[in-house]
Amino acid sequence: MRTIGRGDFIPFGWDAVEAGRHRHLPQLALPGGIYFVTFRLEDSVPQKLLKRWLYKRHAWLAENPEPWDETKRKEYQSLFNSRMERWLDAGYGECLLRDDRCRKEVVERLLFKHGLDYDLGDWVVMPNHVHVLLQPLGGVSLEEIMKPVKGISARNINLLLGRSGSLWMQESFSHIVRSLEQLKKFQCYIQMNPEKARLPATDFSYEQRWQIS
Repeated sequence: MRTIGRGDFIPFGWDAVEAGRHRHLPQLALPGGIYFVTFRLEDSVPQKLLKRWLYKRHAWLAENPEPWDETKRKEYQSLFNSRMERWLDAGYGECLLRDDRCRKEVVERLLFKHGLDYDLGDWVVMPNHVHVLLQPLGGVSLEEIMKPVKGISARNINLLLGRSGSLWMQESFSHIVRSLEQLKKFQCYIQMNPEKARLPATDFSYEQRWQIS
């Protein structure tokens, strides 16, 4: 288990972030920073709700570009993140990741480049989505990390289940961890997500990999 202290944690600062884009959405990057990433099965949210959510989120972000103060950050969390989390925890869709074999494929992909392209932190694989903490290494971008994780796991799960077509929602949602206190909150969220969704132990996989000093 890796121990993370203030000496090896890069705090968020607007003078250090790099602006970019991931598909249709603005994307901020913090070299050496830690990210909380969520990726979801394509059918994890009803399409009508998802399209409405994406449209409203895009419009809100256009009217409220970062940097935000704490009030705006809480507003965004309430309007968008919390709502999406409730939909995911409702267990919509086929929930293919209830199958332990499928969860193992996801975990194998997360571990494959650990120590090379990124340091893998705490993670949980839920029936229809995944939460993970990770820290890119050596200038590798978050998009470069997530593309093979999602692409290869999708191919392997489709082969395993004898299905075809897309598996994951195209967008992954990431948050730069801004402080050790926030990192602890994300760790707690990952740990408690199965309990919050009232899942039996057979329906999820979880591992704590980081300890905060």
